Amino acid sequence: MNQSVVKQQLLDLLKIHYGFDHFRVGQERAIDAILDGKDAIVIMPTGGGKSLCYQLPALVLDGVTIVVSPLIALMKDQVDSLNALGIPATFINSSISATETAKRLEAIANNYYKLVYIAPERFYDNNFVHLLENIKISLFAIDEAHCISQWGHDFRPSYMRLGAAIERLHKPPIIALTATATPEVKDDIVKQLKLQSPEMIITGFARPNLQFGVLKISDSAKPQLVLDTVQGAPDATGIIYVGTRAKADNLLNFLLANDIEAVGYHAGMDPSERDWVQNSFMSGKIKIIVATNAFGMGVDKSDIRFVIHYDMPGTLEAYYQEAGRAGRDGEPSFCLMLSNPRDRYLREFFIKGDNPAPEFIKAVYDLLLSYEQEQILITYADLKSKLSDDAPEMAVGTAVKILESAGYIRRASEKIGVANLQMHDWLLAEKQLGLKAKKQQQIFIDLKDKFQHNLDDGWQINLEDLAAILNVKKDSLLRLIKKLAESQALTYQPPFRGTQINIIKRVAAEDLKLPFEQLQNKLDRAYAKLDQMENYTYELDCRQKYILSYFGDDEALPCGCCDNCLKPAETKLAENKNNWREKEYLSFD
Repeated sequence: MNQSVVKQQLLDLLKIHYGFDHFRVGQERAIDAILDGKDAIVIMPTGGGKSLCYQLPALVLDGVTIVVSPLIALMKDQVDSLNALGIPATFINSSISATETAKRLEAIANNYYKLVYIAPERFYDNNFVHLLENIKISLFAIDEAHCISQWGHDFRPSYMRLGAAIERLHKPPIIALTATATPEVKDDIVKQLKLQSPEMIITGFARPNLQFGVLKISDSAKPQLVLDTVQGAPDATGIIYVGTRAKADNLLNFLLANDIEAVGYHAGMDPSERDWVQNSFMSGKIKIIVATNAFGMGVDKSDIRFVIHYDMPGTLEAYYQEAGRAGRDGEPSFCLMLSNPRDRYLREFFIKGDNPAPEFIKAVYDLLLSYEQEQILITYADLKSKLSDDAPEMAVGTAVKILESAGYIRRASEKIGVANLQMHDWLLAEKQLGLKAKKQQQIFIDLKDKFQHNLDDGWQINLEDLAAILNVKKDSLLRLIKKLAESQALTYQPPFRGTQINIIKRVAAEDLKLPFEQLQNKLDRAYAKLDQMENYTYELDCRQKYILSYFGDDEALPCGCCDNCLKPAETKLAENKNNWREKEYLSFD
C-alpha cells in the first residue's frame, strides 16, 4: 500500500479510536520504523504516549501484535481500554484457566484479535511458544523493557527468555519501550534482544510541569509534615511512597486518625484488596494513597497533583519513574522527597537482600537438593528458617531467581492460587445461611446445582475462575466459603502462598556455574546508584537537571521551578556547609 495512504489511514484511526488529531513527539518516528519492518527502542517520559507506538500500527499490520507486559492488573486495564475503544484485544496470563487460554489462542489463530498481552513468565512454556509459532506475528512489543537488563532498577529474570522466544517466532520486528533507561541499560536491551540496528526514539526525560524538592527532616517529624502537606491541598490527588509495609500501615493510620480519607497499598495485602484500592484510586473515589513501590507500574491517572517520597528510594531510575506519575495531564504538580541520612541504612538492607553472597546462593541450592522430589512447594520464609545464615528473607528469593536464570531450577507460578474445597454436609451448610443473605443463598444454590459432585469428591479450583463461572465477585464467593468452613460443613484449604520450585539440574553446589563476577559487579553498581540517589538529596543546583544528566541528557537546562532553582545564592552557601556535616550521618533527632 502507498506510504502516504497508510499514513492517512493511521491518522484516521488515531482520530477514530483515540480522539487525537496529531501525534505526540516521537510517536510518528516509532510508528514509521515499525511499518518499515525495523526494530525500535522507544524511551519516552512517563505519560508520553508509549503504548500508542505499538497499538496504532497493530491495527494496520497483517497479523497479531504480541505485547509483553509484567503486571496482570496492567494487562487487564490495557485490554479493557482497548476494547472500549473498539479495538479487539485480549490477554493471556495466570489469572485465566487452561480452558480459557486454549479458547483465546484459537481466536488468535483465527485472526480475531489484533493485540495480545502476554506475561513474560509464559515464555518458559515451550508448548505455549510452539503454539505461537503457527500464528502470524507482525510485531513483538516489550513494555517496561528495562526489566530485561540486570543493570535496571526492576530486573526480572523472566524477561531473559524473550530473546530465545523471538528467535523461535521467526524474528518479527521488535519495539522495546521504557520510561527509565540509562545509557548502559539501553545498550543491554539491544544486546539481550539481539536488535538489529534499532531505530532509537528518545524524546527526552524532562517533565517541565513537575516541581521537584527535597526537605531535610527527622523521621519523627515526617508524619506531621505529610499531614500538613495533604491538608494544604485538600482537593488534590496524590501518592505517598514509603519504604516498607510497616511504614505504610503506620502512616495510613496516622492520616486516618487525623480525618484524612486515604488507603494503603503494599504487596502483603490480599490481591482482591489491592484491586479494590487501585480501582478506588483510579476512579477518583479515593484521592490519597499510601503505598510501597508495589504500587504504580502502569498506573495511568492523569490528575495526580503530588507525589511524596516519605523515604529515599534506592535509585534515581525508581525515583523518577515514581515521581513521574504526577502531572500526566501537563498541569503543574509537585514531587517532594523527605530526606534523612538514616534512609540510607534501609536501602543498604534491600541491597544486601537483592545481592546475596555466593556462599549463600550455594547454601540455598544445597537445601533444595535435600528434597527428594523434583517439585517442591515451599515459602521463602520456610527456606530461610532452614538456613544457618542470618540473611534477610529477601535474599532467599534473590538466590532462587539467580539459580533460575542459570537454568538449575524453575519457578512455576501457574498453580499458585488453586484452593482445595470439599463439602461434608450440604444440609448443615444450607442451615448456615440466614434468610436475609439472599446473595449467599443464590451462590450456594448455583454451587450445588453445577458442582455438587466436584465438591463431594474434593475439588482443586482457582477461586477467580470459579467466581467468573458463577458470575459473582470473588469476595462474595470467598465470604460464603469461609462461613461454611467455620461451621465445618466444608473443608477449605486456601491457595498456597509460597512458590513451586522445579529442580532442573542436580550438581554439587561447588560445581554451580554462576556468573559470580557479574553478580559482584551488580552489587558494586547498586551501591554506586545509591550514592547517586543520595547525592541528589544534597544537590544544590537544579534537581531536574541533575536527574536528566544521570539519564545521559547533558544539555538539559535548569528547570527554574525546583526548590534549588528558587533559592537565593546565600541560602545555597549555608546549605552546602550543612551538607558536609550531614554526610557524617549525625542524628537529626
